Amino acid sequence: MTAPADGSAVAVDAEPRAAAGEVLVHLAQWMAEVALTAGPGQEPAQGRGAGLELGAPLRDLGVDSLDLIRLARRIESSFGVRTQLRELFDPELTTRSLAALVAERAARRGAGGEAPEPGGAHGPVLLAPPQETAWEEQGADRAHWNQAMLFTTRPDVDPGLFAEAVRRLVAGHASLRLAVEQRPARRPFQHTAALVTDGPPEVALGDALDTVDISELADAARADAITLRCSVEQRSLDPRAGRVVRFVRFDAGPGRPGRLLIVVHQLAIDMVSWSVLLADLEEVYTALEAGRPDVWPTEDTSYPQWSRALAAHARTPEAEAEAAWWTEVARTPAALPLDRPAADRGRSGHRASDHPAPPAPGADPRAANTAATAATHLEEFPADLTVRLHAAARAHRAHPGDLVLHALGETLAELLGEAAVRVDVLRHGREESIGDVQLSRTTGWFTTTVPVRLDLAPGAPAERLARTVGHLAALPGGGVGHGALARHGRPRIAAALRSAPPSDVSFDFEGDDADSLPLGSLLPHMAPEPVGDITAPHWVRPHLIEVIATTDDATLRVEWWYSTALHEEATVRALAARHRAHLTALLGALLDADAGGGAGAGPAADAPTP
Repeated sequence: MTAPADGSAVAVDAEPRAAAGEVLVHLAQWMAEVALTAGPGQEPAQGRGAGLELGAPLRDLGVDSLDLIRLARRIESSFGVRTQLRELFDPELTTRSLAALVAERAARRGAGGEAPEPGGAHGPVLLAPPQETAWEEQGADRAHWNQAMLFTTRPDVDPGLFAEAVRRLVAGHASLRLAVEQRPARRPFQHTAALVTDGPPEVALGDALDTVDISELADAARADAITLRCSVEQRSLDPRAGRVVRFVRFDAGPGRPGRLLIVVHQLAIDMVSWSVLLADLEEVYTALEAGRPDVWPTEDTSYPQWSRALAAHARTPEAEAEAAWWTEVARTPAALPLDRPAADRGRSGHRASDHPAPPAPGADPRAANTAATAATHLEEFPADLTVRLHAAARAHRAHPGDLVLHALGETLAELLGEAAVRVDVLRHGREESIGDVQLSRTTGWFTTTVPVRLDLAPGAPAERLARTVGHLAALPGGGVGHGALARHGRPRIAAALRSAPPSDVSFDFEGDDADSLPLGSLLPHMAPEPVGDITAPHWVRPHLIEVIATTDDATLRVEWWYSTALHEEATVRALAARHRAHLTALLGALLDADAGGGAGAGPAADAPTP
C-alpha cells in the first residue's frame, strides 16, 4: 500500500485492470486542478479547470510543462512509479491511458534497478549554459547571489533527526554539493564533493547546518534576531569554496514554533527545485521520526550528469540543425530606447559587471543596471479579467501566459514601430528529450532564457495570436538547444549565436504558484520575517526590463522591474498601461469573435518558421 498525496490509500500491487480505476480517480482530481478545457456536460471541478474530459489528450487540456513536472512528482510520491516528461508530452496520451500506464507499472514494479548511491562525487564537467552565462555577467561578486526561503517549523523538532534528514537531503541532491573551479584562461568547471553518509551528521555537513537558540528572547527581540541572522547568512555562501547551501534552524524552545532558513546559491537551484527539496525533507524527517531509517531521497539524473548530456547534445546533428532557426530569431529587433543617453553597448550586448558604484560621467549607464538601482511597477488587473483570460486561452488552445506574452509583443512592436520583436522568455528547461535523462526529481539550475520572435504583422487578433502560439509550440527542443549551441556548440555556430545581443526585455509567466510548495507537518507555513537581500547591491541585472506575470488568488498581476539609472518611472508606467490596454482589447476581440461564431485561432497546422 502506498499513500497518495490526498491521504487515501491505493493498492499498487493489485492487477493492472483492478488498480487502474483507483489511479484514474486521483489523476482526474489532479488534472482538474490545472486543466483549461472541459468535457461536454461535465460538472465544474476545483481549480483552473471547469471539468475534465478523461479521453482527451493531455496536451489539449491546456496544461503546460510545469504542470506535467508536478504531475510526474505526484505520481511517483503516491504510487511509487516514475514517468518521463517525454511520455507525458505524447500527443496521444490521455488521463485515462496515463492511469492505465501508472497502474501497470505499479503492478509489475519489483526490485528494479539499483538506486544511485547517495552522497557520491561527480565531475568535473562544464557549467550548464545558464550557469556559464550568468557566471560571465556577474564579474564583481559571484558569492552573494542566492535564493532563500524562511519557514515556520513545528514545535519540538528533534535536533538529531533533523540533522540526519538534512544530511540525507544534501547527499541525495548533487547540486547542493557543487563547487566551481576556474583557472586562468580556461572555462569554469563544476564538480560535486562526496558526503559521508554515516557517523554524526553534523560532522558530515560541516558549516552547511547551524542551530541558533532564540528561546530566551522576547517575541520582538526574537523577530529582530531572526531578521538580522537571515541578512548575515545571505553573504555566507561561496561556490568557489563549495559552499552553496546553508540550513539555519532557529530553536524557540519547548512548545514553540521555530524557524528554518534555507539559503541556496543561484548556481545550484531553480524555483522548481524548491518543491523537490521540501517534499524530500518532509518525507525523510517523518520517516526517521517513525523509526524508518531506510528512507533516502534520490534523483535519477544528477545535475552534473545533465550538464554533461547537454554539452554532448550540442555537437549532435539534431542540435546543429536548430542553428538556422535561432540565427533567424536573433535578427529580430530587441533593443529599447533609454531615458538617459547610452554609449556603445559593448561586445555581445553585455553590460559591464565589474562596477559596484555608478559609472563615471560619460561611461555607459548600462553598467549601473544593478540590484541597487532596481525598482518595480505593479499592474493589477480586475478579478474578472483572469476568468476571461482562461476562457480565451481555452477557446484558442493556448496557455494563459501565451496571451499575456502576445500582448507584451503588441506593446513593444507599437513602441519600436516594428512588425516583429524579440523577447527573452524564461522556460523551465527540464527537457527529457536530451539524452537518456529523468529530471522531475533533480535539483539544479535548469531555468533557461529562450529568445522568442513575436510576429505582429497585420491581421485579425486571432490570426496574430495564432502566430505567437504557433511559434512557441514550434520552439526546437523546448528552447534548451539555443543555450547548448551558444555555449557548447562548434566554434562557428557558438560564435554566431553569442554575437547577438540579448533582448532588453524578458518575460516570465509564473502563473498560480500559491500551492506549488509542498509544505507539510515539519514546515507548515512560510515565516513572516524578511530573509534579507538575496543579491549584492552591484549584482548585474541581465535585462533592462523584466516582466513577471502571476495569477495568485485568481488575480492577474504583472510586475515591471527596471533600473532607475536607465528608465524613468513614467516610461515604465506608460509601457505597463499600453500592455494592459492591449491585453484587455485582445481578450475582448477573441471572446466577442467566439461568441459570434468566429473560428478559433489554434496553433498553425505546420510549425511556423521564425
